[in-house]
Amino acid sequence: MQSLKKTGYIAFTGVIVLLIFVIILGIRQYQLTESYNAIIIQSEEMIFQFATVREQITASLIEKDWAKTVSAADQLKNLNSALARIQENSLIPGEYRLDMAKELDLSGLAIASKEIASSSDKTAYSLSLQNKMRILAEYLMHFDRIIVSQMRAKLMQFQTVMIGALGAVICLLSFSLLFLYKKTMVPLFHLAAQTDDPHVLDNGFTYSQDACAEIGQVVDAVNTHLKTGANQPPVVDTQQVRNEELAIILNESTNLSNGIINYAQLLADSYREVGIGREETKILQNIIDAAERVAQLNKKI
Repeated sequence: MQSLKKTGYIAFTGVIVLLIFVIILGIRQYQLTESYNAIIIQSEEMIFQFATVREQITASLIEKDWAKTVSAADQLKNLNSALARIQENSLIPGEYRLDMAKELDLSGLAIASKEIASSSDKTAYSLSLQNKMRILAEYLMHFDRIIVSQMRAKLMQFQTVMIGALGAVICLLSFSLLFLYKKTMVPLFHLAAQTDDPHVLDNGFTYSQDACAEIGQVVDAVNTHLKTGANQPPVVDTQQVRNEELAIILNESTNLSNGIINYAQLLADSYREVGIGREETKILQNIIDAAERVAQLNKKI
């Protein structure tokens, strides 16, 4: 038989540990969500800044205003700073950061934008600059989608682990309830059914081996008490015994009084017939009167 106290303690400890694990995962997921949201915001801001610079450079190339092209190229410095902050984030996998460092050449793009004013073939240089900006824009969009999907996958992994931990908690609680029902409720139902047996006080209660150790201890103690009580002599009611003894004494006293009255009456009649013994007759009459008073007192008692 297993101890219900020990099993309950183990189950309670397991549930507490799993709940603490779920809480830790929840806190970690919240932190990751905040960090990933910050990365996504930085990526979107970087894409927006690049789109703005690209529009300005494209407009200046169409207008052939090379001064605006150089001015727009100066804004790539802010974009380069945002790119550096993203590359320093440890949540982004190392292979993506390395690929970003190889593909995103903002410094080269800024230099090319400034050199267009002094180039001899501005048309070819403009087409080359447009091609570089297009490739860079596609890469930034591609990088943003990859980062978003990567972060979503990591969050899904955390949520899967949390769901698994919660499922483990529910399973542990369910098994604990089943164990409690099997080890305590079923044996108690069995004991309650035995109370209908009129011979249960003589034979004692029985329990199955599936019952918990605590129920077994209680039933054994009850059976021991029943056996001890059966071996002891019955307790006699002292008041009842005294009443019975008093009744016997009163009965004997009444019989003796009646006998005295009868004998005294016979002697008195005998004395009257022969005409002698007045004093004796008087004494016998006193005896008869006293015996009658005793009989009356016995009846009152």
